[in-house]
Amino acid sequence: MENKELRQLQNNVQVIGTLKSKDLEVKTSKKGNKYMSGNLVVLSKFDNHVQEIKISVFMMESSKLFKGIETVKNEYKTIEDNGADAADRIEVNGELTLNEYYNAQGNLVQFNQVKGIFFNRLDETNDRPDKAIATIDTVVQGFEPVIKNDLPTGEYKVKGFTVGWGNEVIELKNTIVGAELAEAFMDLYPVGSTGQLNFKINNYAVVDEVKESNQVSHGFGSTEKAEARQVTNYVNNIEVIGGEIPYFGDKAYTEEEIETALQIRKLKLQELSQPAEDTPPSGFGSNGNDLPPRSLPTGMEPPQDDNPFSDAPNTDDMPDF
Repeated sequence: MENKELRQLQNNVQVIGTLKSKDLEVKTSKKGNKYMSGNLVVLSKFDNHVQEIKISVFMMESSKLFKGIETVKNEYKTIEDNGADAADRIEVNGELTLNEYYNAQGNLVQFNQVKGIFFNRLDETNDRPDKAIATIDTVVQGFEPVIKNDLPTGEYKVKGFTVGWGNEVIELKNTIVGAELAEAFMDLYPVGSTGQLNFKINNYAVVDEVKESNQVSHGFGSTEKAEARQVTNYVNNIEVIGGEIPYFGDKAYTEEEIETALQIRKLKLQELSQPAEDTPPSGFGSNGNDLPPRSLPTGMEPPQDDNPFSDAPNTDDMPDF
Protein backbone atom coordinates (compact mmCIF):
# COMPACT_ATOMS: atom_id res chain seq x y z
CA MET A 1 0.00 0.00 0.00
CA GLU A 2 1.30 3.43 -0.90
CA ASN A 3 2.35 5.41 2.17
CA LYS A 4 -0.24 8.10 2.82
CA GLU A 5 -0.25 10.44 5.79
CA LEU A 6 -3.62 10.46 7.54
CA ARG A 7 -4.90 13.53 9.33
CA GLN A 8 -4.44 13.35 13.08
CA LEU A 9 -7.69 13.64 15.02
CA GLN A 10 -8.32 15.20 18.41
CA ASN A 11 -7.91 12.80 21.33
CA ASN A 12 -8.06 14.27 24.85
CA VAL A 13 -8.60 12.53 28.19
CA GLN A 14 -9.01 14.22 31.58
CA VAL A 15 -8.99 12.42 34.93
CA ILE A 16 -9.46 14.11 38.31
CA GLY A 17 -9.35 12.17 41.56
CA THR A 18 -7.26 11.01 44.49
CA LEU A 19 -3.97 9.23 43.82
CA LYS A 20 -4.37 5.67 45.08
CA SER A 21 -0.99 4.25 44.02
CA LYS A 22 2.03 4.88 41.82
CA ASP A 23 4.47 2.45 40.28
CA LEU A 24 7.06 4.44 38.35
CA GLU A 25 10.62 3.53 37.43
CA VAL A 26 13.43 5.24 35.56
CA LYS A 27 14.91 2.82 33.03
CA THR A 28 17.46 2.86 30.24
CA SER A 29 16.74 1.95 26.62
CA LYS A 30 18.91 -0.34 24.53
CA LYS A 31 20.75 2.69 23.20
CA GLY A 32 21.36 4.18 26.60
CA ASN A 33 18.54 6.73 26.72
CA LYS A 34 16.75 7.14 30.06
CA TYR A 35 12.97 7.14 30.35
CA MET A 36 10.22 6.82 32.95
CA SER A 37 7.61 4.10 32.68
CA GLY A 38 4.93 2.59 34.86
CA ASN A 39 1.45 3.55 35.96
CA LEU A 40 -0.69 5.50 38.39
CA VAL A 41 -4.07 4.51 39.78
CA VAL A 42 -6.50 7.34 40.48
CA LEU A 43 -9.70 6.94 42.51
CA SER A 44 -12.35 9.09 40.89
CA LYS A 45 -15.76 9.31 42.58
CA PHE A 46 -18.70 10.20 40.35
CA ASP A 47 -22.13 8.82 39.45
CA ASN A 48 -22.29 7.28 42.95
CA HIS A 49 -19.41 4.95 42.15
CA VAL A 50 -15.74 4.75 43.10
CA GLN A 51 -13.93 4.44 39.78
CA GLU A 52 -10.37 3.08 39.58
CA ILE A 53 -8.68 4.74 36.64
CA LYS A 54 -5.28 3.43 35.65
CA ILE A 55 -2.95 5.85 33.92
CA SER A 56 -0.08 4.42 31.88
CA VAL A 57 3.15 6.44 31.87
CA PHE A 58 5.97 6.56 29.36
CA MET A 59 8.22 9.61 29.14
CA MET A 60 11.71 10.06 27.73
CA GLU A 61 14.15 11.98 29.94
CA SER A 62 14.84 14.27 27.00
CA SER A 63 11.21 15.45 26.99
CA LYS A 64 10.39 18.88 28.41
CA LEU A 65 7.60 17.17 30.34
CA PHE A 66 9.91 14.72 32.13
CA LYS A 67 10.32 16.89 35.24
CA GLY A 68 6.57 16.77 35.73
CA ILE A 69 6.36 12.99 35.98
CA GLU A 70 9.60 12.98 38.00
CA THR A 71 7.86 15.20 40.56
CA VAL A 72 4.95 12.73 40.65
CA LYS A 73 7.36 9.88 41.36
CA ASN A 74 9.33 11.67 44.07
CA GLU A 75 6.77 13.88 45.78
CA TYR A 76 3.14 12.93 45.17
CA LYS A 77 1.44 11.17 48.10
CA THR A 78 -0.74 8.12 47.61
CA ILE A 79 -3.48 6.37 49.56
CA GLU A 80 -1.42 3.19 49.71
CA ASP A 81 1.74 4.86 51.04
CA ASN A 82 0.41 7.83 53.02
CA GLY A 83 -3.23 7.12 53.83
CA ALA A 84 -6.47 8.51 52.43
CA ASP A 85 -6.34 11.79 54.40
CA ALA A 86 -2.81 12.67 53.22
CA ALA A 87 -3.09 11.47 49.62
CA ASP A 88 -2.94 14.08 46.86
CA ARG A 89 -5.85 14.99 44.62
CA ILE A 90 -4.52 15.27 41.10
CA GLU A 91 -5.50 16.09 37.54
CA VAL A 92 -4.12 14.07 34.65
CA ASN A 93 -4.49 15.08 31.02
CA GLY A 94 -3.57 12.69 28.28
CA GLU A 95 -4.96 10.57 25.48
CA LEU A 96 -6.64 7.25 24.79
CA THR A 97 -4.37 4.65 23.22
CA LEU A 98 -4.74 1.05 22.06
CA ASN A 99 -2.66 -1.79 23.45
CA GLU A 100 -2.78 -5.15 21.69
CA TYR A 101 -0.75 -8.34 21.56
CA TYR A 102 -1.06 -12.10 21.11
CA ASN A 103 -0.85 -14.10 24.32
CA ALA A 104 0.81 -17.50 24.64
CA GLN A 105 -2.43 -19.24 23.68
CA GLY A 106 -2.43 -17.39 20.38
CA ASN A 107 -5.38 -15.18 21.30
CA LEU A 108 -5.37 -11.52 20.31
CA VAL A 109 -5.84 -9.33 23.38
CA GLN A 110 -6.88 -5.71 22.75
CA PHE A 111 -7.78 -2.90 25.12
CA ASN A 112 -7.74 0.85 25.30
CA GLN A 113 -5.75 2.58 28.01
CA VAL A 114 -5.27 6.12 29.25
CA LYS A 115 -1.80 7.49 28.62
CA GLY A 116 -0.91 10.36 30.95
CA ILE A 117 1.00 13.36 29.58
CA PHE A 118 0.38 16.30 31.94
CA PHE A 119 0.16 15.87 35.74
CA ASN A 120 -0.97 18.49 38.25
CA ARG A 121 -1.46 18.37 41.99
CA LEU A 122 -4.64 20.12 43.18
CA ASP A 123 -4.64 22.15 46.38
CA GLU A 124 -7.20 21.72 49.15
CA THR A 125 -9.25 24.70 48.00
CA ASN A 126 -9.81 23.24 44.53
CA ASP A 127 -13.41 22.05 44.44
CA ARG A 128 -13.49 20.74 40.88
CA PRO A 129 -15.43 17.47 40.85
CA ASP A 130 -13.85 14.11 40.18
CA LYS A 131 -14.16 12.93 36.59
CA ALA A 132 -12.79 10.53 34.00
CA ILE A 133 -13.83 11.80 30.58
CA ALA A 134 -12.57 11.90 27.02
CA THR A 135 -13.27 14.11 24.01
CA ILE A 136 -12.28 12.27 20.85
CA ASP A 137 -12.78 12.88 17.14
CA THR A 138 -14.25 9.56 16.09
CA VAL A 139 -15.01 7.83 12.80
CA VAL A 140 -18.17 5.81 13.48
CA GLN A 141 -18.21 2.37 11.84
CA GLY A 142 -21.35 0.79 13.19
CA PHE A 143 -23.65 -0.20 16.06
CA GLU A 144 -24.66 -3.49 17.64
CA PRO A 145 -27.51 -3.93 20.15
CA VAL A 146 -26.58 -5.19 23.61
CA ILE A 147 -28.50 -8.37 24.46
CA LYS A 148 -28.95 -9.72 27.99
CA ASN A 149 -31.09 -12.72 28.88
CA ASP A 150 -32.14 -12.92 25.22
CA LEU A 151 -33.62 -9.42 25.36
CA PRO A 152 -32.29 -6.09 24.05
CA THR A 153 -31.27 -3.69 26.83
CA GLY A 154 -31.61 -0.57 24.69
CA GLU A 155 -27.85 -0.01 24.87
CA TYR A 156 -25.67 -0.34 21.79
CA LYS A 157 -22.06 -1.26 21.27
CA VAL A 158 -20.31 1.39 19.21
CA LYS A 159 -17.61 0.53 16.71
CA GLY A 160 -15.26 3.31 15.67
CA PHE A 161 -11.71 4.62 15.59
CA THR A 162 -9.61 7.74 15.84
CA VAL A 163 -6.23 8.53 14.30
CA GLY A 164 -3.16 9.62 16.24
CA TRP A 165 0.27 10.85 15.33
CA GLY A 166 2.20 8.90 12.71
CA ASN A 167 -0.79 7.13 11.16
CA GLU A 168 -1.65 5.34 14.40
CA VAL A 169 -5.20 4.05 14.01
CA ILE A 170 -6.75 3.66 17.48
CA GLU A 171 -9.82 1.46 17.60
CA LEU A 172 -12.30 2.14 20.40
CA LYS A 173 -12.87 -1.09 22.28
CA ASN A 174 -15.70 -1.95 24.66
CA THR A 175 -17.52 1.27 23.81
CA ILE A 176 -21.25 1.68 24.44
CA VAL A 177 -24.03 4.24 24.23
CA GLY A 178 -26.83 4.11 26.80
CA ALA A 179 -30.48 3.50 25.96
CA GLU A 180 -31.43 7.13 26.67
CA LEU A 181 -29.03 8.45 24.00
CA ALA A 182 -28.82 5.58 21.53
CA GLU A 183 -31.60 6.62 19.15
CA ALA A 184 -30.53 10.26 18.92
CA PHE A 185 -26.88 9.27 18.48
CA MET A 186 -27.56 6.76 15.73
CA ASP A 187 -29.88 9.16 13.90
CA LEU A 188 -27.23 11.88 13.96
CA TYR A 189 -24.24 9.64 13.18
CA PRO A 190 -24.79 7.30 10.22
CA VAL A 191 -22.02 4.80 9.51
CA GLY A 192 -19.00 6.59 8.05
CA SER A 193 -19.59 9.84 9.94
CA THR A 194 -16.75 11.70 11.64
CA GLY A 195 -17.40 13.90 14.65
CA GLN A 196 -16.36 14.95 18.12
CA LEU A 197 -17.77 12.62 20.77
CA ASN A 198 -17.67 12.90 24.55
CA PHE A 199 -17.05 9.77 26.59
CA LYS A 200 -17.09 8.73 30.22
CA ILE A 201 -14.59 6.11 31.37
CA ASN A 202 -16.22 3.56 33.67
CA ASN A 203 -14.35 1.08 35.84
CA TYR A 204 -16.06 0.12 39.07
CA ALA A 205 -17.42 -2.78 41.08
CA VAL A 206 -21.15 -3.08 41.71
CA VAL A 207 -21.66 -3.86 45.39
CA ASP A 208 -25.09 -4.97 46.62
CA GLU A 209 -26.46 -5.68 50.06
CA VAL A 210 -26.97 -9.36 50.82
CA LYS A 211 -30.59 -10.01 51.77
CA GLU A 212 -30.98 -12.42 54.64
CA SER A 213 -34.11 -14.32 55.54
CA ASN A 214 -35.91 -13.15 58.67
CA GLN A 215 -35.33 -15.68 61.41
CA VAL A 216 -36.36 -15.63 65.05
CA SER A 217 -33.31 -15.13 67.23
CA HIS A 218 -32.72 -17.58 70.06
CA GLY A 219 -29.35 -16.11 71.02
CA PHE A 220 -28.51 -13.51 73.62
CA GLY A 221 -27.73 -9.83 73.96
CA SER A 222 -27.94 -7.31 71.10
CA THR A 223 -29.51 -8.42 67.83
CA GLU A 224 -27.88 -5.60 65.79
CA LYS A 225 -25.93 -7.05 62.86
CA ALA A 226 -23.37 -5.74 60.42
CA GLU A 227 -24.81 -5.43 56.91
CA ALA A 228 -23.42 -8.02 54.51
CA ARG A 229 -22.35 -6.80 51.06
CA GLN A 230 -20.87 -8.55 48.07
CA VAL A 231 -19.53 -7.63 44.64
CA THR A 232 -22.12 -8.69 42.09
CA ASN A 233 -20.72 -7.23 38.88
CA TYR A 234 -17.91 -5.19 37.34
CA VAL A 235 -18.57 -2.34 34.92
CA ASN A 236 -15.69 -1.57 32.60
CA ASN A 237 -16.35 0.38 29.42
CA ILE A 238 -16.13 3.67 27.54
CA GLU A 239 -19.57 5.26 27.45
CA VAL A 240 -20.73 7.82 24.90
CA ILE A 241 -22.34 10.67 26.84
CA GLY A 242 -22.72 13.29 24.09
CA GLY A 243 -21.25 14.81 20.98
CA GLU A 244 -21.28 17.58 18.46
CA ILE A 245 -22.94 17.61 15.05
CA PRO A 246 -20.87 15.42 12.66
CA TYR A 247 -18.17 17.15 10.67
CA PHE A 248 -18.81 17.96 7.03
CA GLY A 249 -16.64 19.20 4.19
CA ASP A 250 -12.88 19.12 4.70
CA LYS A 251 -13.07 18.20 8.40
CA ALA A 252 -14.85 14.90 7.79
CA TYR A 253 -12.85 11.80 6.96
CA THR A 254 -13.48 10.80 3.34
CA GLU A 255 -14.29 7.29 2.18
CA GLU A 256 -10.76 7.09 0.80
CA GLU A 257 -9.22 8.11 4.12
CA ILE A 258 -11.37 5.62 6.00
CA GLU A 259 -10.31 2.86 3.62
CA THR A 260 -6.65 3.85 4.08
CA ALA A 261 -7.07 3.74 7.87
CA LEU A 262 -8.61 0.28 7.69
CA GLN A 263 -5.75 -0.95 5.51
CA ILE A 264 -3.24 0.43 8.01
CA ARG A 265 -5.04 -1.43 10.81
CA LYS A 266 -5.01 -4.63 8.77
CA LEU A 267 -1.27 -4.37 8.21
CA LYS A 268 -0.64 -3.59 11.88
CA LEU A 269 -2.48 -6.72 12.97
CA GLN A 270 -0.52 -8.79 10.48
CA GLU A 271 2.73 -7.44 11.90
CA LEU A 272 1.90 -8.32 15.49
CA SER A 273 4.11 -11.14 16.73
CA GLN A 274 3.17 -13.77 19.27
CA PRO A 275 5.26 -13.77 22.48
CA ALA A 276 7.37 -16.78 23.45
CA GLU A 277 5.85 -16.96 26.93
CA ASP A 278 2.62 -15.91 28.52
CA THR A 279 2.20 -12.54 30.18
CA PRO A 280 -0.75 -11.60 32.38
CA PRO A 281 -3.18 -9.73 30.14
CA SER A 282 -5.17 -6.88 31.56
CA GLY A 283 -6.15 -3.44 30.47
CA PHE A 284 -9.07 -1.52 29.24
CA GLY A 285 -11.49 -3.05 26.74
CA SER A 286 -10.49 -6.67 26.09
CA ASN A 287 -13.01 -9.45 26.47
CA GLY A 288 -11.86 -10.65 29.90
CA ASN A 289 -11.71 -14.31 28.80
CA ASP A 290 -7.91 -14.32 28.69
CA LEU A 291 -7.48 -13.05 32.24
CA PRO A 292 -6.04 -15.19 35.02
CA PRO A 293 -8.66 -15.67 37.74
CA ARG A 294 -8.16 -13.91 41.06
CA SER A 295 -9.78 -14.21 44.44
CA LEU A 296 -13.48 -13.39 44.13
CA PRO A 297 -16.63 -14.10 46.08
CA THR A 298 -18.15 -17.52 45.41
CA GLY A 299 -20.02 -17.63 42.13
CA MET A 300 -18.32 -14.55 40.64
CA GLU A 301 -16.64 -14.62 37.26
CA PRO A 302 -13.22 -12.97 36.87
CA PRO A 303 -13.74 -9.22 36.35
CA GLN A 304 -12.82 -7.49 33.12
CA ASP A 305 -9.46 -6.19 34.22
CA ASP A 306 -8.87 -5.09 30.67
CA ASN A 307 -8.63 -1.43 31.47
CA PRO A 308 -5.95 1.17 31.79
CA PHE A 309 -5.88 0.42 35.48
CA SER A 310 -4.27 -3.02 35.60
CA ASP A 311 -0.85 -4.46 34.89
CA ALA A 312 -0.76 -5.11 31.17
CA PRO A 313 2.36 -5.90 29.16
CA ASN A 314 3.98 -2.58 28.39
CA THR A 315 4.66 -2.45 24.68
CA ASP A 316 6.76 0.68 25.22
CA ASP A 317 9.06 -1.04 27.71
CA MET A 318 12.75 -1.23 26.79
CA PRO A 319 12.49 0.77 23.56
CA ASP A 320 15.06 0.41 20.78
CA PHE A 321 15.90 4.11 20.68
